[in-house]
Amino acid sequence: MNFRFSARSLWLLGAAAVAILAIIFYATIPVAEVAVVRRGTAISAVYGTVRIEPTVAIPVHAQNAGYIHLAPAVAAGRGAIGKTVAKGELLATIADEATARQLKQARGDLQAARQRAALPLPSAEPLKAAEDNAQRLEKLTALNNVPAVEYEKARSEVNRLRGLVEAERIERDRNLASLDEAVKKLEAQMKNSEIRAPIDGLITAIQAIDGTLVAEGNPLFTVASRTNYVRGEVNEEDVGEVKPGMRAILQVYAFRTRQFAAKVAAVQPAADPDTQRYAVVLDLQNPPENLMAGMTGEMNIVTGRHENALLVPTRALIADQALVVKHGTVRSRTVKVGLRTLEYSEALSGVAEGEHVVISDQDKLRPGHFARQRIVAVPRPTVQ
Repeated sequence: MNFRFSARSLWLLGAAAVAILAIIFYATIPVAEVAVVRRGTAISAVYGTVRIEPTVAIPVHAQNAGYIHLAPAVAAGRGAIGKTVAKGELLATIADEATARQLKQARGDLQAARQRAALPLPSAEPLKAAEDNAQRLEKLTALNNVPAVEYEKARSEVNRLRGLVEAERIERDRNLASLDEAVKKLEAQMKNSEIRAPIDGLITAIQAIDGTLVAEGNPLFTVASRTNYVRGEVNEEDVGEVKPGMRAILQVYAFRTRQFAAKVAAVQPAADPDTQRYAVVLDLQNPPENLMAGMTGEMNIVTGRHENALLVPTRALIADQALVVKHGTVRSRTVKVGLRTLEYSEALSGVAEGEHVVISDQDKLRPGHFARQRIVAVPRPTVQ
């Protein structure tokens, strides 16, 4: 059997083969993720981590031993963490039965002593009788009806009884004062059994369990202020560049799509002995309403800036080398780097505005080889 192909058929077959080969070839070309080199504000920054901390956090401890009973404000136990409390609000009481019995007895003794004090002193009536007798004898002596010695004896008895009455009054007042002091002391001890909020704020920790026995000094609650501050930490090798007043860019993980501007308020002079990292206090500008203690994130403290600089994603650089895809071909460039952060670096030379730099999987690409491009939008940090 003879097959005959026309010139047109051969041409179509050839074109199809070329197309198939072109498709196969194109499919084998690696895809490079690239970012566009653009102009913007270049910064140098010190990287650090941040944590939102309460301005004030006060631990509350037991002042005496006994069985603790939680107040309604914290009756839910750990479920009450985050609850708002007012200064002086009752959080719990610690039963102290021995002190309660002593206080009841002392109050009874004080009440009885006050009732006795309302009565005349034991020597008051004899004194009045002696005074009346002395006055009578004084008149009789003036009329020479009674010897003067009798009057002098009566006066001596009056003086003796007056001294006795004064001693009885002193002893009565001393006893009242002693009983009153004992009651006040026991009342103060009982007051220690009342656990109250030290400030207006939020309950951030509850270690107490209703009905359990606690010892004096045991931690029970932590009450923190509603106001928070931003505490950053930087490495020892970077802290020398950080100064109060420097601006910072914050990323809080709870707000993944937002960046926040802040300013360095203070650098604490001592490092954490365990991590050797230094704490930095930051003033956050326009904080969100639902910023809560315990939230964490990252920061860049701006130590320098250049306007209208060429910006290259830092992940596009391997040391001072970068790969550029131009006209479908991978090309190697040596980039002179200026200011740098974890996200962006300033390119002083080596790349031009609008060029496409490879930002991932550079080890899979070779200079001079073909590559397809997929442009990735890399968000630029907000610089205030």
